[in-house]
Amino acid sequence: MPIVLLSGFPCSGKTTRAKEIVAEFETRAPGRKVHLVSDDGLDIKKDSFRDAKQEKQARANLMSAIKRHLSREDVLVVDSLNYIKGFRYQIFCEAKAEQSTYAVVHVGTPPELCREWNEKRREQGDDSWESDLFDALIFRYEEPNGMNRWDSPLFTLPYTDPTSSIFPALYESLIHGKTKPPNFATILKPAAAVDYVYELDRQTQEVAKIILERQQDGALGTEVAVDGAGDAVVSLPIESVSSAQLQRLRRSFVALNKVRQIDAGRIKGAFAEYLDRNFS
Repeated sequence: MPIVLLSGFPCSGKTTRAKEIVAEFETRAPGRKVHLVSDDGLDIKKDSFRDAKQEKQARANLMSAIKRHLSREDVLVVDSLNYIKGFRYQIFCEAKAEQSTYAVVHVGTPPELCREWNEKRREQGDDSWESDLFDALIFRYEEPNGMNRWDSPLFTLPYTDPTSSIFPALYESLIHGKTKPPNFATILKPAAAVDYVYELDRQTQEVAKIILERQQDGALGTEVAVDGAGDAVVSLPIESVSSAQLQRLRRSFVALNKVRQIDAGRIKGAFAEYLDRNFS
């Protein structure tokens, strides 16, 4: 059966997207049963991801549910973090063994917005992630890559876009077994050149290097210019920022701006603003 595997940061809107995809399939393929397997449906607690042993058991429960619903005709939508590429590979192998079509939908929501939504849920008294666990899962997240066969075909769905923007191609790929489409992030933004991703990575690496060097020179608690013109300035905190912390922030910024592209000339300035917000 067709398997749609959702993946994304905690509190990124995966459950909402999963329900929309289920509704779309029920409308367009009325002769097929559509199953939704989710953490909520399996009563997998958020704290399960705090302990390695409990998390392993949670993934085992999820995999068991997936296997129970495997068939040649039904549609299966899997709503979970699915943040570990090795686990996505396991599900891919199950789909392959069943001779089923398979696709990954990456819910592309910036981590800052996910954090805001999570805090709002906490304020409303709804089930939410603890802040330290939320940050840990953001750090551990292994983003799907359409170049990997277990992440292909990959449909990246920005949080600003309706599910209907990807569903026709998703439906054709899964139901009719059409040729796998390219990574949908590329389809949504055809003007994005390979150079953009290269520049995004290169320029943010340069900023990180400057900050680490200036920290070693004793520039803690001061403003540091991170571009040649002096337009992009970062206010360093009083306490030193580790290389690991800085790289984690850099990866989050890069992931965010792969989804919403900015002008290459503004990358350093935007990254400097991003660091300022996080440092403060």
